[in-house]
Amino acid sequence: MLTIIMEKDQDRLLRKAAQHLCEKIRGLLARQDQVNLAVSGGRNVSKIFQEMQGEQLDWQRVQFFIIDERLVPVDHPDSNYKLLQDHFITPLAQAKRIASGNAHPFLFMPARPDRGTEDYERVLAEHGFRYDIILLSAGEDGHVGALYPDHHSFANRHHGFIVMDDSPKPPPERMTSSLSLMQTAEVALLLFVGEAKRGAYEKFQDDACPASACPAKLVLTMPDATVFTDLAKSQA
Repeated sequence: MLTIIMEKDQDRLLRKAAQHLCEKIRGLLARQDQVNLAVSGGRNVSKIFQEMQGEQLDWQRVQFFIIDERLVPVDHPDSNYKLLQDHFITPLAQAKRIASGNAHPFLFMPARPDRGTEDYERVLAEHGFRYDIILLSAGEDGHVGALYPDHHSFANRHHGFIVMDDSPKPPPERMTSSLSLMQTAEVALLLFVGEAKRGAYEKFQDDACPASACPAKLVLTMPDATVFTDLAKSQA
């Protein structure tokens, strides 16, 4: 089931997204011991993290995974894990509201052929090898994570984490959750924020556009998906 929430004020939109995400976590925690939350990066996602800090929720029962990463160390400025740490985990850990170990980084290992993905799969396997909730932000071409339109990343049938050295979006070296791994989630939140995303959002709305040309459409197969956007629906 797809729900679309449109709010022109970006700050209000991202606040609504944070509140919605926390409500979904609460709902899942009411019927299971823990929640696996997989998150992407970006400025808008960091604002959601900041909003989430104020929510009263049993964060100790939430495990965080990274949907995609540039192949950089975890303390690199471009690391999505560092963004999660700086804007959410560290402040809550300092307040003793979450254990720092609840956030699981992808550890880039440049000397290994798999670049560290097998180790990250083992960590996820300790928590059921599935996601409960994914937080995605669509790119200008409709990509999510590092699954790109008409690219082998989207077509790859591996169930787990994959790496590439030919990402259409720089830098070329990236890691991402595979399509099938993202689709293990019961709940998806998808952001289309900013005028630059209008073309991608129109592709998303176009029933004739295949998911291979707009990977963000992967959420349409999921039981509970919500799009948050500041873009008015196309009249075309």
